[in-house]
Amino acid sequence: MMDSFENKKVLVTGGSRGLGEAICRRFASAGCQVIVNCAHGIEVAEKVAAGINGIAYACDISDEKAVARMFSDVGPVDILVNNARIDPYKRGADMTDGDWWDAVMSVNLKGAYLCGKFAFEDMKKRQWGRMIHISSLWAYQPANERMLSYAAAKSAMHALSRGFANLGATHGITSNVLAPGLIMTDLIMTRLTPEQLEKEMAGIPLGRGASTDEVAEAVFKIADTPFLTGEIINLNGGAFMRA
Repeated sequence: MMDSFENKKVLVTGGSRGLGEAICRRFASAGCQVIVNCAHGIEVAEKVAAGINGIAYACDISDEKAVARMFSDVGPVDILVNNARIDPYKRGADMTDGDWWDAVMSVNLKGAYLCGKFAFEDMKKRQWGRMIHISSLWAYQPANERMLSYAAAKSAMHALSRGFANLGATHGITSNVLAPGLIMTDLIMTRLTPEQLEKEMAGIPLGRGASTDEVAEAVFKIADTPFLTGEIINLNGGAFMRA
């Protein structure tokens, strides 16, 4: 366990809503300086940042030059949480299959890689760092048509994390994946009908989804476990057993 997270700098990609917001608040409660990243909607990120004495930063993490500028602006990051994603339900009606695949991979995988690379170089200089990559139960279960690119990106994130773990092991840098199942975000509550939600719950042995605070606490505990690296932590109420 770490003695203190006081003044550690944490970058949470996709930090302005849902799980990302909960992660930002958890690290801030431990005394960290939190950078709340968003791709757009900076006003929402600024509201989250204001509540935790953090910093809001708009950056499209699929853009290498923009990511380089972000890391230059915010300075060295101690803890990176790769949480940003393209919502698989937000595909535009006019997008081709290839365009959609590229869009999902550019944020969900390329963005995680770029943020990891820039964070890694600064972490090496200080011989300390933590990376936590947010995956999904979809990395394991057969995907339907809508979720195919999303599942592929999340599965590839596992290999990405193991690579960073291997590269960082001699530099005091750990890299791990947290793969949650159903998370009870506001988005999920508005997206699913009561009937659909009941069906989702039926596939979870514990009979419920996780709160955002539960998942954020798991992210924090991973960062607070220095002997843990190269691992995939599953948090899904037992749904993994039925995947």
